[in-house]
Amino acid sequence: MDLLNDTRKEGDQMRKTSLKNVEPGMVLAKDIFSNTGQILLRAGIEMKPRYINYLEQAGVEYIYLRDERIADVSIDDPITEKTRHQARYMVRDITRGLQTEDSQEKVKKGINVQDRVILDTVNKIIDELLDSKEAVVQLEDIRSKDDYLFAHSVNCAVLATLVAKKMKYKSKELRWIAAGSLFHDLGMLGIPEKILNKPGKLNEDEYKIVTGHPLQGFEIFRTTDVFDARAGAVVLQHHERYQGQGYPKGLSGKDINPLAQLCGIADVYDAMTSDRPYRKACQPYEAVEMLMSRGEELFDVTILQHFLSVIAAYPVGFHVLLSNGESGLVIANNPGFTLRPVVRVLYRYGKSLEPLPQPYEVDLSQALDLTITDVIE
Repeated sequence: MDLLNDTRKEGDQMRKTSLKNVEPGMVLAKDIFSNTGQILLRAGIEMKPRYINYLEQAGVEYIYLRDERIADVSIDDPITEKTRHQARYMVRDITRGLQTEDSQEKVKKGINVQDRVILDTVNKIIDELLDSKEAVVQLEDIRSKDDYLFAHSVNCAVLATLVAKKMKYKSKELRWIAAGSLFHDLGMLGIPEKILNKPGKLNEDEYKIVTGHPLQGFEIFRTTDVFDARAGAVVLQHHERYQGQGYPKGLSGKDINPLAQLCGIADVYDAMTSDRPYRKACQPYEAVEMLMSRGEELFDVTILQHFLSVIAAYPVGFHVLLSNGESGLVIANNPGFTLRPVVRVLYRYGKSLEPLPQPYEVDLSQALDLTITDVIE
């Protein structure tokens, strides 16, 4: 059974932790769900060896643990766990309904989820994001290895819509980007698993199959009554790149729908920070640094800057090493300066992480003589 770990209770102090570093007696901070919504482990339970082994067998590599060192720090998801589950299950139901069909049959059959369910899910995402007061996204989603497509689709919708909100898009435009992002990878269902999970470089024929997935997804999405040409453009163009190096049509510059570019950035970021069969996940700060260094070749610079201004390069709870040799936990992020968060400095680094006699907090957006040099597991 696939496991999800995606409940966040307001006010819980927590940090994302590799399962390999979890020890018996540590306390779970977020409920763990199955793909059917069943709670498998509740927040507040003490971890036991059998629980850890169960999660390992299920392919879960990270969980959230309670951490008293940041007991006064709150982390809020931009959407509720209920809405995140609803969106994830909707995408799951759609994909499972299409998995037994060949490419042509998928297009003919269309989506087997009622249009009102799609509209309800999109509207809930929009409404909750409009109500969200979070200036920086602490998007540290937990997923099992087999859950990538479902979680990825929802994360892209949340990220792209949240940035579109920051860019002052109107409500109807937010619905286009949310719907298009939720369905942007439908065409991946037409790609054989041996290609999707290939650990090495794709050959020419395999790459051609992969580059056909935006058009395939567009044709499937077009069978629904909720189809809109603007949302369809997001599905069709999310792999187009600013200098013409994308696909399926090799569009460039202003010929690419800006909402599709926004989905494309979210797609790249979430893919980079997720474990894939052919590589391990990057840390958020590594993905941010890559987009900062190479993103202008791929995307409109204004859209990219808006995206980077709301992504937490070092999410709250990350243990970071500072250039002065001390280390501590991130407790807040600064909008527009996400590489320079607020850190609660707790330790002399060394080999033993010796506690400081007098811990202190430092805002790296103000203390320009300090930098983060590493992330400590």
